[in-house]
Amino acid sequence: MRALSNILKPADAPALAWRYRPARPEEMESAVRLILSPPGGWADHRQVAEFLSFALDRHIDVRETWVAESDGQIAWAVLPILSPGRTMLIFAPSVGRRDEPAAGLIDAVCGHFTGRGIHLAQALLEPHDSEARGLFTSRQFAPMAELLYLNVMVRRPPPPPRMPQGLNWLEYSTETHPLFARAIGESYRDSLDCPGLNGLRDIEDVVAGHKATGQFDPSAWFVLVEGDLSLGALLLSGVPHTDAVELVYLGLTPAARGRGLGDLLMRQALWAVARMRRSRMTLAVDSINAPALKLYYRHGMQKTGSKIAVMRDLRLPMRGDRAAAT
Repeated sequence: MRALSNILKPADAPALAWRYRPARPEEMESAVRLILSPPGGWADHRQVAEFLSFALDRHIDVRETWVAESDGQIAWAVLPILSPGRTMLIFAPSVGRRDEPAAGLIDAVCGHFTGRGIHLAQALLEPHDSEARGLFTSRQFAPMAELLYLNVMVRRPPPPPRMPQGLNWLEYSTETHPLFARAIGESYRDSLDCPGLNGLRDIEDVVAGHKATGQFDPSAWFVLVEGDLSLGALLLSGVPHTDAVELVYLGLTPAARGRGLGDLLMRQALWAVARMRRSRMTLAVDSINAPALKLYYRHGMQKTGSKIAVMRDLRLPMRGDRAAAT
């Protein structure tokens, strides 16, 4: 592997001609180490090994890693994590290194994957990292939400929730897919959860993206129905090699709101987690979604962290100069 001392040149070095390209196999460990490194430091070999194991479990292809390089020296690297829903998450290092290659590499990666059919690029930033937010904003990434990460322990198996008369659960299947798609799509109307996403994605892309989260199990996806009417959706997914289940999505249609059905969905979620023999449920929610936060806190969930989500619509033209891969 390339010596880490060769990754960066001094900040006062003369201007360089940058090349933006996929990382070569012999550069992969150094590139991943750069991505994982905190401000003012370097990730160690143990952290790299743990991340590579995590990536394997989550089916993340680290061969998609790209680097900014000049004269054989790597200054910046990013890992685009692709989703079946035509979106990608850009996993990037802290910014306090070199802004020029960072901006150029982001543009090059976005341009490359636009050609591969990706519509939306997103990044999750630390709330206090103003440099990273400035970098991504300069590349036309718009703030979408502050995501709060919540967690609850399921210490004892709860009973299945009592169903109000006329309501039923249906699990996911080819036959019930239209009911799920309709419930999810309608639940976006007047939603306070990442409202900036509304209308940016086709509903089939949304469902595909949800399926790709964690370990998809159709028996852990529920749609709440009243006769032929879809009232809401509850999507759960096991987190590989942990005791956790992620609440991927919970939403009610406008016609179902105000009936106490959010509590019914949460009781169903906690019961399903116990049925899956897991002991913890996690989720991410928009910090402005006060009704959802009240619901989650009411059922014992607690905040464990937060991120700023930023997004760029790759179908829109880039303003000004755009870097190109070479």
